[in-house]
Amino acid sequence: MGFLDRHISNERFVAPFVWRSPDIPETIRPAIEKMQVARAFAHVPMIYTVAIINLLLVMLLCAHSGVALKYYGWMGFLAIASSVRAVLWVRHKNNPYANIEPTILLRNLTFVSVGIIAFLSFWSVFAIATDIFGNLLFLSVSLVFGSSCIAHCLACIRRAAVATLMVGILPSAITLMVVGGMEETVMGVSMATISFLMVRFIIDSYNQIISGLIMERQIWEQAHSDILTGIANRRAMMDMLDAAEDDFRTDGHEYAIALLDLDGFKQVNDTLGHGVGDKLLQTVAKRLSAHANLNEYVARLGGDEFLILIQNADNKWDVDARMFGFLSVLAAPENINGHILHPSSSMGIAVADPSINGVERMLKAADDALYAMKREQRKDRQSPLEIQPKVA
Repeated sequence: MGFLDRHISNERFVAPFVWRSPDIPETIRPAIEKMQVARAFAHVPMIYTVAIINLLLVMLLCAHSGVALKYYGWMGFLAIASSVRAVLWVRHKNNPYANIEPTILLRNLTFVSVGIIAFLSFWSVFAIATDIFGNLLFLSVSLVFGSSCIAHCLACIRRAAVATLMVGILPSAITLMVVGGMEETVMGVSMATISFLMVRFIIDSYNQIISGLIMERQIWEQAHSDILTGIANRRAMMDMLDAAEDDFRTDGHEYAIALLDLDGFKQVNDTLGHGVGDKLLQTVAKRLSAHANLNEYVARLGGDEFLILIQNADNKWDVDARMFGFLSVLAAPENINGHILHPSSSMGIAVADPSINGVERMLKAADDALYAMKREQRKDRQSPLEIQPKVA
């Protein structure tokens, strides 16, 4: 076996501990909840269909076996209610609970699903313990089938799926093993085994779903993050600018951008080396990001160019004050490999205006302002290692 084969067999196909699931980063929790809600709405009609079929079959066998109506008559009302709910879910293909938080919706769905199967399960326990229903084989198979179908539909909601299996199968399985004979005991053991195997299957399915979403998020972050500094890159910033422009055109929410270009960065690279230059870029990115508030986003466009997006920029004076703050934070001295550097930057600002049509023209306006500032400061510019911040 070669090195590649050993690498694949030892790392890629080692199964994780099956009863645990990956930790969910907060960055992807909204995406997971959105996926769970979408799948739930797709599968809920199937859950009601399974419940209706099982209720009707149990009622038919109860009537055929001469069971008193008082023991199973309530199933008819539950079947009617399930039918009404199934029709409503089919008719409302879009989310009928648009104003409800996903967390609340998922919790309600879990409660309803587990509640229905628990009600049927404990009726089954009563029927087995009191021997009012002679066909225990059908009752057991029906519970296993129904619980497994519902759990499969809710596989993306791990707790609901696992609870459905445990509550739907185990009580009847244990009752069969306790009050029944040899055949019933074997049936109960079989039911319990199926429930645990299904739990393992559900958790594995859930883990694959979550791992896939985590991987998608990691790929997205790699594609939208600057490798050197870890902040947003040009692609991510362009997406944010497009969204801000759309918001401005539709709702009138103004935004502003500031284009920053480090002063004398080429000289730093040429005299002190690219290692110092890279650390300087990392320092600048860290300072700008730390100073940004909830409505401000920082990105590195490439080289020594950075861009700051300010949302809700309705007051130009506030924009100027914020930008002065960024330059002030940037100007603090930094010891990099024994060299005391005083970072500074030229800056060009552009504020959204109906006359500036589109993101590209906003960037062009900021770029023009940036180079106008550079031209004004060219004559009295100091050494790039000791410059102080200047504001246009």
